[in-house]
Amino acid sequence: MVLFSCKTSRIEGPAESYLPSDLAPAVSEIPLEFEIDVKKLETTVNSKMNGLLYEGNNLTDRDLSVKIWKAQNFSFFINNNEITYRVPLKVWSRFSWKVDKFGISLSDNYEATGTIALIYKTAISIDKDWNLVSKTTSSGYEWIETPKVSVIGEQIPVTPIANIVLSLFDKMINSQIDKALSNAVDLEKHVSQVWEEVQKPMLISDANHLWLRITPKDILVSPFTTKGNKLNLSVSLYTQLESVIGAQPAANAKIELPQFKNIARQPQQFNLNIATDVTFDKIAEMAKEQLINKSFTEGNKTITIVGLSLYSSAGRAVFVADVTGSLKGRIYFTGKLLYNPEKNALEVYEPEFDVKTRSALIKSANWLFHGMILKKISHYLTYPLTEDLERAKAEANKMLTDYPLYEGINIKGKLDSLGVTSVNMVPGAVRIQANLKGNVAIKIAEVKF
Repeated sequence: MVLFSCKTSRIEGPAESYLPSDLAPAVSEIPLEFEIDVKKLETTVNSKMNGLLYEGNNLTDRDLSVKIWKAQNFSFFINNNEITYRVPLKVWSRFSWKVDKFGISLSDNYEATGTIALIYKTAISIDKDWNLVSKTTSSGYEWIETPKVSVIGEQIPVTPIANIVLSLFDKMINSQIDKALSNAVDLEKHVSQVWEEVQKPMLISDANHLWLRITPKDILVSPFTTKGNKLNLSVSLYTQLESVIGAQPAANAKIELPQFKNIARQPQQFNLNIATDVTFDKIAEMAKEQLINKSFTEGNKTITIVGLSLYSSAGRAVFVADVTGSLKGRIYFTGKLLYNPEKNALEVYEPEFDVKTRSALIKSANWLFHGMILKKISHYLTYPLTEDLERAKAEANKMLTDYPLYEGINIKGKLDSLGVTSVNMVPGAVRIQANLKGNVAIKIAEVKF
């Protein structure tokens, strides 16, 4: 109701209505982080290979006999998907040797002892059945202590001894490495469990009743990476992420685990669309702190704001202002509530009186209709969003700090980049939709050897 010059004119406000507001799904990649501690692999292999490692007799036509001991601990080093290891061995050999010199033919059995370091490299890959496959090749050797054997001043070559040691030891070291790796990680089990578990809706925020629904589309395998002494197996889920506000959403129809795809890059940054609601009452209360009992003058006319509320009509904010002074009663004006990134705030754009209020003002208070009062009032309707957005980000990060999917498998990470994507009016509130980016992964419990 608006009173003009003691004449009463009843004004009906715009009909309350809301446009559909849906959170757009975000396409994201969620890494599954498997870590192999190469130093622990080194310890495991060293613990299983001690003392006399090999003994063989009559190995060649020279009646070669060999004994091989572990000389020092084996050392493991890693670079991307390749493990290099140094295997120091003490080698004893006995062999027959014939020397012809000065018309004299001498032959006998001779013994030689030395220390040799064999160098191997193992490249690791994943086969179609999710098995860790290792391919080990020799990268040569170096004598730490060269065997010295001389017969009548002739040095007997030791290269054949090294070659024999290499050929004998290849299968042994390969077997140990392959066994340790294949027993360490049950990739298929973990990947299958994660694929199934992530399809169940997850509660991100109790305060906002915000749920996360993950729809996995593909599973990707990236090149392995190295961090310190750890080998990272880069498997990731290519997913569609949906945030749902309200009651727990129904799970999508179960999607079976597909064959993985090899990609030549690392997983992309985690990407999630979320929403936070700022109630109309909260916005009105903040505006009242600045507007209630505040007067605005146009020429010799003055009005004072004594009440304020808002709702939505056809996607625009409707402000209901109770005024007194040169004009007494209730007026309605509308505006677009938009996000101002420079101020990180909601602001009212294109403010205008509602059509029915405008009609009444033209007849009885033309000074108000044509004046600047409406723009002056709109200036006080800015609502800062920093606190609400930071709270929404904190709620999401609280969930992602250590969200257990099941025993030994947790979602961990941090979302640090936040950008507002849209503003919508929903019943009782303004819904701020934002995109969060950060580093989030599904952590597999420590691999044990």
